[in-house]
Amino acid sequence: MDLLPSSHSEFSSPDYWERFFKRRGKIPFEWYGEYPQLHHIIHKYISPSNTVLVVGCGNSALSENMYDNGLQNLVNIDISDVVIRQMFDRHRVNRPKMTFEKMDVTAMSYPEGHFNAVLDKGTLDALLVSEEEQVLQNVTAMFSEIARCLRLGGRYIIISLLQDHVQRHLLRFFTNMGWPIRIHRVQTESNEENTKSLAMPVFAVVITKLKPMPNMPQIVEVCRFEERIDRLEGVQYLSAIIKDMQYYHIVRQQLSKRLPGDQQVSLELHSAASDVPRYSLTVVDSPKVLPNKFAIFIVPQGRETEWLFSTDKGRLHLQESAGFQRLVVVALNRGHSFENMEAIKAELSGKVMELAPPDCPNKAEIPFLSIGEDLGKRFPVSEGESTASGRYIVEDVEINGGQLFRRLIFLQNQGVVQTETRLMEVRKKKKRKGQQAREGPPEKVTVDKGYLPSDYLTAVVAGLGFLPSLDRPVSCVLVGLGGGAFPSFIQGAFPQVSIEAVELDAAVVDVATKWFDLRPDEKLTVHVADGLEFVRNLVASGCNRDVVILDVDSKDPGVALSCPPAAFVDLEFLSTIAKLLTDEGLLILNLASRDDQVKQEVLDRVHSVFPSCARLDLEEDINSVVFASTKSPSDACCLSNNERLAAVLKDMESKIKSAYRDSNVDVVEIMENLQVLE
Repeated sequence: MDLLPSSHSEFSSPDYWERFFKRRGKIPFEWYGEYPQLHHIIHKYISPSNTVLVVGCGNSALSENMYDNGLQNLVNIDISDVVIRQMFDRHRVNRPKMTFEKMDVTAMSYPEGHFNAVLDKGTLDALLVSEEEQVLQNVTAMFSEIARCLRLGGRYIIISLLQDHVQRHLLRFFTNMGWPIRIHRVQTESNEENTKSLAMPVFAVVITKLKPMPNMPQIVEVCRFEERIDRLEGVQYLSAIIKDMQYYHIVRQQLSKRLPGDQQVSLELHSAASDVPRYSLTVVDSPKVLPNKFAIFIVPQGRETEWLFSTDKGRLHLQESAGFQRLVVVALNRGHSFENMEAIKAELSGKVMELAPPDCPNKAEIPFLSIGEDLGKRFPVSEGESTASGRYIVEDVEINGGQLFRRLIFLQNQGVVQTETRLMEVRKKKKRKGQQAREGPPEKVTVDKGYLPSDYLTAVVAGLGFLPSLDRPVSCVLVGLGGGAFPSFIQGAFPQVSIEAVELDAAVVDVATKWFDLRPDEKLTVHVADGLEFVRNLVASGCNRDVVILDVDSKDPGVALSCPPAAFVDLEFLSTIAKLLTDEGLLILNLASRDDQVKQEVLDRVHSVFPSCARLDLEEDINSVVFASTKSPSDACCLSNNERLAAVLKDMESKIKSAYRDSNVDVVEIMENLQVLE
């Protein structure tokens, strides 16, 4: 026998509830948790002297539990005559001060200001089943009646799932009243064996009746942790916080089963001391059944953006190498300090067991894995705000036991390093024996301009080998400056190349010059301008350039084409670039998309404008570097001349090593997988 309604609209029907309680009998029915889970919230806001109205009481045991624990001035109402008679008969002897009355909560007969508190466990959710006009009218009538019957300073406590439409109407009504609103997450323990367990978390909304006070901002608070109450700037911020808590609850339910092979689940863990998430976790399941069930992998600080830890493919590779059925990859977020691995284990051990696979023994000892014992270090350098990309930070990170890097990161997309450079510490004197290792960043560093942070930049350098010669003057337009790693590298290795760098964001130019040692000179000029207009203006002025490099990312994370923005690869602009290039000129395009179809469409478009094209797909990235020339494929200097390219690359390699002894750039190796487009 199915005791759940066949249609959600039945929840608001008195006839449904009459049938429900006749079939259910005298067995208490607890929709949203039982008294032990609600106890601390109820007794926090209701005292024994209070007169309390329980609306839609049903045959729940909540009122009798409250009565037996000191809250005895209880008035219970319900629209079902059957359940009211059942409850009266059950409690009239042992709980004589508790009353039961059949009454419609939308039209109550109690005098104004009669109750100190009103408790609603699931009744709002039962009534507010849709946003149809009649439903909203009924709910508004209920809110108005409860507001009327509450005393000043009285509290309306609602136990609810807070679905979107419920919270929308609830918050709108009481925000218009100007009453303080506080939301608690009810810590209920779900029964994994119960197939009918709720798929949503339960919340307690506490609303306090106050006199209207014009120009007084509404008090809006949320309790994500029992020991802390956070006050928000406005009710509009509640929705995102509620969604975060709902998401975490649903994720835990998902993780009670094995994840599909192509699905990885991410979530964040907060501490009570900060609003910034302390840990970011990604759960990866193996498609195979493995004897080792569960492990935690701690990513050292500063390495969270590497391919192995930041991409689905990389994490799956990590999981396969570790050999565990389920691996939780944990990133240590900036803005927090982490003492050592043992402290992290102690902090996470209790929480991560909530993410264990279903066949993991409850008392199993969970291994914590990492790369050695080095947790890495972060040192904040600068922060600011860009009009184009929002707030940013510049930070130095120390990884791999002492390697130091400087990074620019935009906070709206913290998983992506916008630009990076390797730093070299300037040592004054040798450390004396017994002297302690430094705790902070080195006092003085220099930028290693022979280091390029990405394989795609190495490929861009290698692409210059398609030009007739690098021993004569070469003119280049670079759209997208970043931290200036590429032009700084070219300055030292290939002094015959003149670069006009175009960057839309003035803040990026400022960061590049101040923190990444970009040094404009007669061979390197920087323009704060729109790259599209800059190229068009050069063509309109009759100018030509030997190379155009497009390395500009999209500011919209929701689009399939991450780099470049779509306007840079439409037919009109590609044709404009072709007009700008000299007869033996070259377009180099950094193309990034997780959608293979979108990437292929861009490649086809480029090839329709440029007869000779080649692509280089980078193994551990979503980037492809595209090389395009207006030369015919049959020309001796075309992109398909592998013999000539191999010789040029060896010569370039020699020049690079002469300029930068410890450079990480290998142009010969990077071009081994070059594909010429037919």
